[in-house]
Amino acid sequence: MQANWEPLEKKLGHERCVGFMYMGKVNGINLYKHGITRTYLNLTDQGDCYISRGEWRYEPAEFSAELGKLEASLRRLGETLTSVYDDKYIAAKDRALREVGIPLLRITLQPEEFNVN
Repeated sequence: MQANWEPLEKKLGHERCVGFMYMGKVNGINLYKHGITRTYLNLTDQGDCYISRGEWRYEPAEFSAELGKLEASLRRLGETLTSVYDDKYIAAKDRALREVGIPLLRITLQPEEFNVN
């Protein structure tokens, strides 16, 4: 599956998308997971925002409210939307976790598009 960054970049600008991972598309909703906060912004191709209610259920949401929650989480961690989530950041996080005795298992999956009926 090809990542669709256009909806997120239209909302935030390219430089504020550097912390996100494209997780796939469900029922026409693009799932963008922030690597640092581990929270999602879910947008249709038209930019409409949705929140997950579990079990693959999504409800419309106010984008500004969801963005505000994400930015508040980043501030608590001393980061911003321009903080890059890359191999260097991940390696530093992994080292910090190991140093305090937390073992790690990292699994990489390839996203795919599917519909849930």
